[in-house]
Amino acid sequence: MSQRQLLTPLVMHAMKYFDAAARHRSFTRAAEELHVTQGAVSQQIKGLEEQVGVALFKRLPRGLAITPEGERLYRVVRKVLRDLETELHAIQPAGPNKTLLIRASPSFSMMWLMPRLNSFSRLYPDIEIRLRGELFGMSAALMNEEAIDVLVMYGQLPDDSDQQVTALMHEYLMPVASPDYLKQQPTVLEPADFLKHKLLHDDSPWEGAPAFDEWAAWLRSYAPGGNEELEDTVRHGNQFNLSQLAINAALQGQGIAMARVSLIMDELQRKQLVPVILQAVGSSAQYFLVFNHGTSNRESVKFFKEWIVAECGKFELERESFLVSLA
Repeated sequence: MSQRQLLTPLVMHAMKYFDAAARHRSFTRAAEELHVTQGAVSQQIKGLEEQVGVALFKRLPRGLAITPEGERLYRVVRKVLRDLETELHAIQPAGPNKTLLIRASPSFSMMWLMPRLNSFSRLYPDIEIRLRGELFGMSAALMNEEAIDVLVMYGQLPDDSDQQVTALMHEYLMPVASPDYLKQQPTVLEPADFLKHKLLHDDSPWEGAPAFDEWAAWLRSYAPGGNEELEDTVRHGNQFNLSQLAINAALQGQGIAMARVSLIMDELQRKQLVPVILQAVGSSAQYFLVFNHGTSNRESVKFFKEWIVAECGKFELERESFLVSLA
């Protein structure tokens, strides 16, 4: 049977059912996604298997197992459907679009972005913002699949990505603690003194970063020429999976956190947190914006890009002035 004969309307119609069943490994969950009955999904897969002449799934007592032939077909079907969705979005005319789906890290979302979104909403009251606080990035295909318009990322700026990226701002690191904690604990005069304290770590500051990377980076700048033995002084303490959690622990007097200055400006200005050693060190990571190719022509996305670039520029000037005032 030729390829042309295989691409019948029956086969083409069954592809969305096959895609959902392969992703979920379940006819029931595929049916829920497609808003059809479980029997309808089962019938479509059965007809597809009869048409191509191979079993695509193994029916198990609980769920499904995809066969090697099914896995091979799924890789192609998934790519075709993603590409099709991307192109359908891309050929739509630019328009205002009333929704904007943003994904950013929970710490950045809560401590920097949320307090400023009111100004965006005042400028563009008709745009409905949907903000997801989730760690790390995602591929262009997955952005499209989940209908994410923009990612606000903290990490190493990619130089070989096929995604559209705009740099937003740099970051500084500084060891901080609550005033009450410092009153009750030994004074830190040199790196070795950190051994006397409970250190608070964000164990995943950005995707792929080592658990102690921010502390080690600050220490390398504070004591240039230091060796691994010196860096070992900061490889202890409590670890958290969010920067916000480490900062909150510091606010509660649980130890010393290596904080990103952009996230704690308010706490520093109110003296809820104070520098343990007054030296802000530039992070190797920075904030940047990643766009969904399929929706980047929408006015809502363009407006958000213009707004956040301007906000970051204004904030960097305020942060520089504040750091100078601390010296």
